[in-house]
Amino acid sequence: MTEINRETTIITKVHGFDPHPETDPTVTDMSKIVGACSYDVQHENGDTETLVTGLRPGENFGWSLKVIEAAQVWRNAGGSIPEWTPPTPDELRAAMPTLTARQFRLGLLQSGRSLAQVETAIAAIANPVEQETAQVEWEYATEFSRMHPLVVSLSVTLGFTPEEVDTLWQSSLQL
Repeated sequence: MTEINRETTIITKVHGFDPHPETDPTVTDMSKIVGACSYDVQHENGDTETLVTGLRPGENFGWSLKVIEAAQVWRNAGGSIPEWTPPTPDELRAAMPTLTARQFRLGLLQSGRSLAQVETAIAAIANPVEQETAQVEWEYATEFSRMHPLVVSLSVTLGFTPEEVDTLWQSSLQL
């Protein structure tokens, strides 16, 4: 986590605001907004970086108050806060934690699919480069993300619905 020296660090630009479900985008007082503010800072040594600070009324202290002041200037200059929209199923899937290869394989077994079925599915890939790529991924990857192309491809070939893979994923995290 970046150490912020409030005395010497300057907020140079506010990029925008990601709302929270509780956000009212019509509120103009940034101290009453819930969400995350993205902004650039310049440190005393001249280094610059982009930071994000979560804001919630009644829980903003220290550095957050400086962010609220900068966000208020941004808001007064026409910055708009979008309405919160719930994430799509694919966005939720992309945010799922990775599984180790062990967890993924055990999850497949517990869902009634065998490792031989996976090998057969990979062998059935028509394109030789894609087939070899899938084989390398299956044999050597140490972890898998929910939206990895091999996971998506195997789930279809092995007869899973996306929701079934989500369930497999969640239960496999405990293995």
